[in-house]
Amino acid sequence: MPIINMLKKSFLYLLTAFLFITTSCSLFIKDVKPDLSKVTYRLLLEHHAAWQESIKTLRGNVRITLDSPQYSGNFDASILVNEPDSMLLTVTGPFGLKLGKVFVSKNRFIFYNQVMSQFYKGSKEDFAGKNFLQFPLEIGQIKDVLIAQDQFDVLSKKSLSVKDDMYYLEAENGHYNYNIWFSPEHHLITKIEYISDGVVHFYKEYKNFQEVNGIYFPHHVNFVRPNEKQGLSIIFTELVVNQYNDPLSYKIKVADNAKQIDLTL
Repeated sequence: MPIINMLKKSFLYLLTAFLFITTSCSLFIKDVKPDLSKVTYRLLLEHHAAWQESIKTLRGNVRITLDSPQYSGNFDASILVNEPDSMLLTVTGPFGLKLGKVFVSKNRFIFYNQVMSQFYKGSKEDFAGKNFLQFPLEIGQIKDVLIAQDQFDVLSKKSLSVKDDMYYLEAENGHYNYNIWFSPEHHLITKIEYISDGVVHFYKEYKNFQEVNGIYFPHHVNFVRPNEKQGLSIIFTELVVNQYNDPLSYKIKVADNAKQIDLTL
């Protein structure tokens, strides 16, 4: 009996300590609310631009889920990025099946379709409007989606308000109208809609921000074309930011029997 009573007391002590710690921690979590008296749309956009510019290199592994009327499936991929313009994406399918690679640089674009054993090379313009494999992404959009980039040359404010406990910006430029949600904690975009002629062409969601090497980065990205009922979900399983990427890692080994197609000719 003394042993049982001692065990009961130990359990109660541990339970009390756990509840105290969790309650104390919750008291120190700062619940940040949007405050339009302190934040302007220019501040949000400047912070967004500075955040994008702070990412110099990136490498990681992702899990990709594709859902569309045409095709659905899960993929694994690795990504290498050296800003401002170099990216290598390698995609594998079920059972490690090699599907394809995309390499982007300032003046060169390479697409290696390993399923069809075809090797394309050319400029970015040569691939304009072409999708990558079965993904609902144009090849030119891949890098922006994977590393959560939204580039705005000029953006004119229509309105700034609070919506869903976030800063909500409606804006426009010569290409699109935009609905943009910013988190009040870090002033980073959590959702953005690209609208033209009153129709949402696509939207992106950025979730599960985690600090990596001093930079908050979304570990979950959704890309959706609502009218086409096409969706792409990207979850980072490994991520390294702003550390050296070996240039040799960008080399693409092409099978000897692959058909090479030069789109510049």
